[in-house]
Amino acid sequence: MNDTATPVKSAKLVPDFLIIGAAKSGTSTLYRYLDKHPQVCFPPDKEPCFFDVNAAWDKGWDWYANLWAERQEGQLLAEGSTNYTFYPHVPNAPELIHEHAPNCKLIYMMRHPVSRTYSHYAHRQTKELFPGKPFEHDVLEFAKIDPLILDCSDYYKQIQRYLALFPREQMLFCFIGEMIKDPRSFTQNVCQFIGIDDQIDLTAEGQIVDNKGSKHRDGKLRYYTTEPFRKNPVIRTIAYALPQPCRTFAYNLVKKTG
Repeated sequence: MNDTATPVKSAKLVPDFLIIGAAKSGTSTLYRYLDKHPQVCFPPDKEPCFFDVNAAWDKGWDWYANLWAERQEGQLLAEGSTNYTFYPHVPNAPELIHEHAPNCKLIYMMRHPVSRTYSHYAHRQTKELFPGKPFEHDVLEFAKIDPLILDCSDYYKQIQRYLALFPREQMLFCFIGEMIKDPRSFTQNVCQFIGIDDQIDLTAEGQIVDNKGSKHRDGKLRYYTTEPFRKNPVIRTIAYALPQPCRTFAYNLVKKTG
């Protein structure tokens, strides 16, 4: 734990569940589904990042509790800050969550790590670090500048920090492919996990698609992303060691973007 002072909890509101990550893995889509449920209350900003000591922790507990000012009686309180699985860049999120909301349920979305890294690379380049500037680094070179894009794809490292504090039954691990393939069953499973009515069809208005990174990928980006994977012998060796479904996924990804 760092030396940051603990916010005073003058209000007793704590989240009932959190979508903790991974970034660029369908967390916004899941949030938009669950936000339709009458038994769930999200803040206006899906990602307040309160348990990130580099972001909002110093704003205090009153600020955090007030995010749910529009809550209705009986609603579960939730938010979805992917910063909570940005270790080591965000160092103490699991500890802070466990200290202040030990009974909170945690949902962790994942996607193929290469695809996730690719998407995060594009987002960090165009939205956060170098907006409006041309792509000057391939994905591996960019990772030296911004190791976050690889650390967030190390699911084992991120998950182990939570499992060291929370019982396994308080965590739900999901894959974006399952949500895309069968959103109705997927959202039902999530509703069962967090303990709300799973007979409400959150997909009745149609499938939600968020963060379509392919809309923003030009030829130069595709080259910079896939070329190092094709040329790097270590990555090729790892790829051949993957199970067949993963190899097929990687092949189709390179075929589509190469």
